[in-house]
Amino acid sequence: MNLKKTASILLIVVIIAFIGFIPESEACTRVVYKGPNNTIMTGRSMDFKTEIPANLWVFPKGMKRNGEVGKNSVEWVSKYGSVAVSSWDIATSDGMNEKGLVANLLWLNETKYPEFEKDGNKRGMSVSLWAQYALDNFATVAEAVADLEKESFVVASDVIPGTDRFVTVYLSLSDPTGDNAILEYINGQLNIHHDP
Repeated sequence: MNLKKTASILLIVVIIAFIGFIPESEACTRVVYKGPNNTIMTGRSMDFKTEIPANLWVFPKGMKRNGEVGKNSVEWVSKYGSVAVSSWDIATSDGMNEKGLVANLLWLNETKYPEFEKDGNKRGMSVSLWAQYALDNFATVAEAVADLEKESFVVASDVIPGTDRFVTVYLSLSDPTGDNAILEYINGQLNIHHDP
């Protein structure tokens, strides 16, 4: 055997051995690849504690929607069509709209949303619709950030169906220009990390 082939086989054996020692993860991971010729790809893992039932949804533009938190829900009509991955058939956890905006919900234990008052002055939106709201309304990350930083509604959360685990996720956005944003609620305050 030649030296190059032996080195390749040894490298494969080391990689396989290393994979066997990686501890089980309980976190999701997101990556944005910026390649040659303006190639931008967003990918994410679903390293969640339990299996998440998922389906693929296709939504046309022009859909009337509301935040699904009762009479004080925010309302909108979708400007863009999208393809989304559902979680438990109630939430858009990942998706991309016709303009190439990508939205992902990822787990963050430290998340603490502001209190939503059903009869308060501020409208509300279920956390299950947060990513879909972005896909329905924005063509770019910059456009989404400019609107969402106004906090015109409160993100309201609940437990995962069939469990006692409260949903604590953040929203990540990317677009075909390579722009990115992370929107997270820590101690009830919206923190936005916006940078390509």
